[in-house]
Amino acid sequence: MSLLIPNAHAQPPGIDDVKIGDKWLLGRVEWLWLPVLGDNVKARIDSGAKTSSMSATEIEEFRKDGKRWIRFSFSHKNHLEQLEAPLSRYVRIRQANSKKLDRRPVILLPVQLGGMEKEVEFTLKDRTRMIYPVLLGREFMAKDVLIDPSRLYIQPLREK
Repeated sequence: MSLLIPNAHAQPPGIDDVKIGDKWLLGRVEWLWLPVLGDNVKARIDSGAKTSSMSATEIEEFRKDGKRWIRFSFSHKNHLEQLEAPLSRYVRIRQANSKKLDRRPVILLPVQLGGMEKEVEFTLKDRTRMIYPVLLGREFMAKDVLIDPSRLYIQPLREK
């Protein structure tokens, strides 16, 4: 199968990691392994979003070893976990349907998607009413991802 790239072929389903050349092929939704949860969660791949986002409620900043940290609840369907992570920074984000800026904390977490392992910056926002608890934006994709929006779950699911 080629995707308008001469001499580029995706591996057939069932091969461990699906790549085209040196780029990872992702569908519009993938299973993302979050070591902090010890589980996979559904993640929507969103090339329209710059930063990745994770569902969080009860967000509170605190100090640990003299550094700023964030404590929050990750609550989505069959998950309810209290998590902690170092605070990277705060960002202001404007929702597409609003003129008001929303101030959100940003944390850095390790993730795995198929054979890809990355440290990803996530803004924290209540996504409990959304279908997907995690949204992966352009910064996650960087220079090593291609998206096939007609497909779902291209990369293999990591076993617990």
